[in-house]
Amino acid sequence: MPNTLVHIGTQGPLNSMFGKGASPQWMLLGCIIPDIPWILQRILKFIPGIDPYALLLYSLNQASLFFCLFMAAALALSTRRFLHIFLLLSLNCLLHLLLDATQIKWANGVQLLVPFSWSMLRFDWFWPEHISYYVATLAGLLFLAFNWRKIAATDLEITRPTAGKTTIIACLLLFYSAGPFLFFKQALAADNHFCRTLMGQNDRAGKNIELDRVIFFSETKSVRPFSGEVFTLHGPLPDTSGLISVQGYFIDPDTIQVTGFHQHNQYRTVTTFIGLLLIAALWFQSLTVRSRTK
Repeated sequence: MPNTLVHIGTQGPLNSMFGKGASPQWMLLGCIIPDIPWILQRILKFIPGIDPYALLLYSLNQASLFFCLFMAAALALSTRRFLHIFLLLSLNCLLHLLLDATQIKWANGVQLLVPFSWSMLRFDWFWPEHISYYVATLAGLLFLAFNWRKIAATDLEITRPTAGKTTIIACLLLFYSAGPFLFFKQALAADNHFCRTLMGQNDRAGKNIELDRVIFFSETKSVRPFSGEVFTLHGPLPDTSGLISVQGYFIDPDTIQVTGFHQHNQYRTVTTFIGLLLIAALWFQSLTVRSRTK
């Protein structure tokens, strides 16, 4: 999906249209709430014993707008203006997901209507390397550079929640954390990320498959997706190793006939890390200013 700076460069100016009530720090937080599950997935996948399919299905469900709203509500309850912050966070979660849907992401998409539908929304307008995303990345950096001092000095409106609010926050976070397990069957039945196809190892032959941003090894003409398996590829392929997206079908359980591929670069990973680091730095500075003021 678009890197974090793209979201800032797109959503920041849109939020500025709401004037001083836009609460920029919370806008920035809303830009990354849908990415929290994917950030955690990147960390947890290195822990031995975790089922990669269960982890992916969990992340898919948790990244939906439905679960983002529970996180938004929990965060908003810690502020003086619950409704304002909740709506701001929710709006930016929605904008984030709609922006995600603009990218061409084989085997991927946005779950906007969970728990009513597990169909993935995909506009499929541009590849991640399209110039529009580079422009939006630069816009994100410029937005932060020109507004840094103003954003850091803005009141965070954080307050100590009452015992009742604390209980509600705990319940919201509990459902945010545990709720995605309740919908494993639905996400699997929808074959999101082709999980059901990949899990049916003996029934793969002849079935279509898409792989999103997988590691390609040019020497062996093979890829390693999230499941950790290695698949041999036949057909048109790049000459060098790297990240690619693949469309094709299984010839046998371990071999894919490629009908199309797209080669990616690493800029999305780097710029996402930079964006997250800058948001964390802004929040740290705002909290420090708040602490000194008190």
